[in-house]
Amino acid sequence: MTATLRHFAINADDVPRARAFYEGAFGWTFTPWGPPGFYQTRSAGPGFVGALQGRRDIAGQVMPSVELTFGVEDVEAAVAAIEAAGGKVTMPPFHIETVGHLAFFQDTEGNIAGVMQYERDAIPEGAPATPGVAQLRHVSINADDIGRARAFYEQVFGWTFTPWGPPDFFQLHGAGVGGALQARHQVEGRALPGLAVSFGVPDIEAAVVGIPTAGGAVLSAPFHIQGVGHHIFFQDSEANLFAAMQYERNGQ
Repeated sequence: MTATLRHFAINADDVPRARAFYEGAFGWTFTPWGPPGFYQTRSAGPGFVGALQGRRDIAGQVMPSVELTFGVEDVEAAVAAIEAAGGKVTMPPFHIETVGHLAFFQDTEGNIAGVMQYERDAIPEGAPATPGVAQLRHVSINADDIGRARAFYEQVFGWTFTPWGPPDFFQLHGAGVGGALQARHQVEGRALPGLAVSFGVPDIEAAVVGIPTAGGAVLSAPFHIQGVGHHIFFQDSEANLFAAMQYERNGQ
């Protein structure tokens, strides 16, 4: 079984404020879907549906700033594999009408994510990439024990990893987007979320200007990663921590 990233949700303390931020900073559009205060965006790239929703707890666990959900063929098999590999199921599978069966889990590093067995015709298609609009491009798994985390995701999701760059840094293959496994670290004194996402932007300097204009904050000056692109860390209007990258022509 290989799991692929299908859905992400941004948790907000003030949903209208967060919506205005992402419309202004990233050019996304949102439509109401489901319960009050819940919105979908299909602007973040082909193959993804994004959600904007009120910040919440699930089964006593405070959900991360961004919730990632991976599509699997069989949610019961995924739940069994998670537990066998040393993870913990924090919410057993439940059915979302017309969408599929969703469970939340915690990996060996304490990171929280979801697994969804989508119903036929419910797999998100997203929308074609729109010029000038930020796209979800990369996910990083932050680990206290790299070997333990690598074994977990190889066993549960069927992903593969190859060394790249600094020690204890691996590229992730099979998730449907660029990915990395890396030692847990901090940015400006703040711990990165367990599963950290990066958005591809067409112009990093424009993002540096647009993010604070829309009510966020840029946490690091643009820095160049050879062969990949120019990168920043930022927080949105809800103090959620993310990254943005202006990819080079042949970057990921």
